[in-house]
Amino acid sequence: MADLEIRTAARHELGEASAVLSRGMRDNPAHIAVFGHQPEVRRKALRRIFSTMLPLMPHPPLVGLQDGTIVAVWGTADPGKCQPGGLQKLRLLPAVLVCGPRTASRALTWLNEWSSRDLKEPHHHLGPVGVDTHLQGKGIGSRVMAAWCKTLDDNHAVGYLETDKPENVRFYGRFGFEVIEEVAVLDTPNWFMSRPAAG
Repeated sequence: MADLEIRTAARHELGEASAVLSRGMRDNPAHIAVFGHQPEVRRKALRRIFSTMLPLMPHPPLVGLQDGTIVAVWGTADPGKCQPGGLQKLRLLPAVLVCGPRTASRALTWLNEWSSRDLKEPHHHLGPVGVDTHLQGKGIGSRVMAAWCKTLDDNHAVGYLETDKPENVRFYGRFGFEVIEEVAVLDTPNWFMSRPAAG
């Protein structure tokens, strides 16, 4: 695997980061449940949503680059900042509503379910996170997680994330995350996982 440069995304890179996330997360089970079975429809919907979401996050996402090209993106939120406020939700709403009322309703159901299960104790929240489609399974995700978990350990911080992919449960488990709850959202299994603070 080529060297992976890890750093904070510059503001002018958020469009490219949104494109990577939309491709990398296009086939997630929750996104199929929300946006339907047409891959290109899902990709376009996710691109609109991430393009709106990333600039609204408390701080820019981290990116992994190979030869100057973004290949992985992961958003993180510090304790107390992982749930969007009223103004952020208002700004995100048009990107969801443009998908149509039924899809918008399903998207809001899914997001509300995740929000209601946010870990109560102070934690650092991972998400959204994705590796570009053609590079998945090549160790990039492992590099990303190792870097993030080192940050957690350096700060003696609790980590938290959600996933809708069973293979991700096993993947995150390799980095010390444990399932604290499993819930079906839109008839799709979702897992909520936490990682205790080091030391």
